[in-house]
Formats: sequence, structure tokens, C-alpha cells
Amino acid sequence: MRFNREAAITAIANTGWLAACTPAFRDWVLADLLWREVPEGQAASHAGAEDMGLCAIGQGQLAFLTGFAMPDIGTAYSGLPGMWFGHAPLLGLPMVGSTVARVDSLVGTIRLTQLRTRLADHPQDWQQIALTLSDIFMHAAGAHADLLMPDSRRRLAATILRLGGHRHRRYPLSPPPEIALTQEELAGTSAVSRNTAGKYLRDMEDEGLIDCRYGKLRILNPRRLMAIADDEQR
Repeated sequence: MRFNREAAITAIANTGWLAACTPAFRDWVLADLLWREVPEGQAASHAGAEDMGLCAIGQGQLAFLTGFAMPDIGTAYSGLPGMWFGHAPLLGLPMVGSTVARVDSLVGTIRLTQLRTRLADHPQDWQQIALTLSDIFMHAAGAHADLLMPDSRRRLAATILRLGGHRHRRYPLSPPPEIALTQEELAGTSAVSRNTAGKYLRDMEDEGLIDCRYGKLRILNPRRLMAIADDEQR
């Protein structure tokens, strides 16, 4: 695996939650991150962990497998550069899900003891933590709303956009050129059958909206996909 840590630091400093934080807190986070490489297919975190620090995705892509979902659903969220996870232990709760690297990934971590010490010495920084929690809430609430769409085509378009970083982000990311995701996983995440997903994906390819390859999906026209998801064609 070859990673550019300077590029990863730039990515998380200028996108996502950390870009909205105060300069003092942001600089402290960037200075104390511990980096680790997570090979494709290996876990970056495990459900039930109680001592995990706050983690940032610097490069690569993770699959978030929530403990609330049925095992056959698979990916609940797609972790992209600039996104953070591991907040539950800071609040005294165990992790409710696991993360697995979909491609070779670089993850930075603030150790829980360091973060707790920082917050004890600078209690005003809890406002920064509240910002990241609000980002997670918006993403989760948006995903829930999308899955209530009765129309399968709209629901699939919304899910593609969300997994690609184009939808329900309080703090914008820099979406990657392609998403590491199989059609079967996308169908499960979108709550449609594999056959239904395949039909609509072929239609979207014919319309020039996406490029779907084995295990990978490239979004070519997010604006038109958004129009489908938001039912702006009526």
C-alpha cells in the first residue's frame, strides 16, 4: 500500500467536520493523529469496542456495517475521505457497528484518553464534538428518509448519491471518482431486489448517469440523479 499522508491531512483539514471546527481545535487534532493502514477486506473497527478513539478516513473507502441491521443487508454507510467515526466510546457507549476497508485505506485516530484530557482542559471544545454529532444525525436521518421512498428507482438513485458522498452531508466532502460497491450490496442497501436494482442500473447507464463495473460504480451526472431522487421530473 502506498499512501500520501500529507494529502490525507489536507483532505480531512479542508473537508467534512474538521473543516468547520475552530482553528485551535483543528490544529490540535491534526497534530495528534495516529495513522494506520488498513488493507482491503480488513476491519478498521469492531462492534462492541468501548475504548476506541475518534477516527478519520484520510484515504480509501470503508463500509459501515451497523449492528442494528440484518446481516444480509450489508453496507449501511460508505465511509469516504473526510468522514469521521468512533464517537460512541467518547460518550460512554460501545460501538454499535463495524467498519471494513473496501479498498486499501488510511485511517487516522485520536486516542480516547487524549481526547478526554483535551475536553477536560478545554470544555468549550465539546461544541466541536456537537458539530460532528450533528453531521452524523443529518446523514442518518437523511438515509432513513430516503429508504421511505415508495418508488424503487428514486430510492436507488438517492442511495447511490448518499453512498458516493453527494447527499445528506452537513459538511461537504470531496466525492471519490468511484464507489467500491457490488450491485448485490447496493440492492440490499437500497431495499430493492437484485433484479430490480440491475434493471434500474442498466437504465441509468443508458442515460449516461452512471458507469457500473464489477464491484465499482462511477457517478457521471450527480445533478440528474438528484433530480430523480427528489422526484423533480413530474
